[in-house]
Amino acid sequence: MILRILLVGCIFLNSCDKPQNKEETKVEVKTYTKQEKLKMLDAMLSKLLKDIQEKKNFTPFLEVSDEYSGYTINVGESLGEELYGGNFRKEGFSQLEKYVTVEEVIYLLKKGTKQGISENGNGLWIMTTVDRFEYGLDCYFPEKEGRWIVRRFDRLSPERE
Repeated sequence: MILRILLVGCIFLNSCDKPQNKEETKVEVKTYTKQEKLKMLDAMLSKLLKDIQEKKNFTPFLEVSDEYSGYTINVGESLGEELYGGNFRKEGFSQLEKYVTVEEVIYLLKKGTKQGISENGNGLWIMTTVDRFEYGLDCYFPEKEGRWIVRRFDRLSPERE
């Protein structure tokens, strides 16, 4: 009887989860240099441009976005007038497709300039101005994911004085 209790106790103890060493549970995050990040950005933007040109729609944004990514579109003559926005994954592209053409996004990706690059290379804007609108693509690089994410696409009327 005592042997059975000891045997059951041993089996029970061996089947229980053992406490893990805290160092084993740490997930190592690869660090990237600013140059590596910018090279990865250029590759991501080239692929995004190619995919948008081929598909002739905005669905390629889904591949380079996260649950917070979205857009803001100004359709009026001044900033704040007739402002529309949405989340790529929640609302989709209906408002974006209604007011922005694929050609406008292609132009931004081809001719836009990189601005506001953070010191560590984790974020930047790609911007251009055409006619009466300022276009911008806000990108950031979360180290844990190891890839660039498009946070926002904006088409805004320039501020008038």
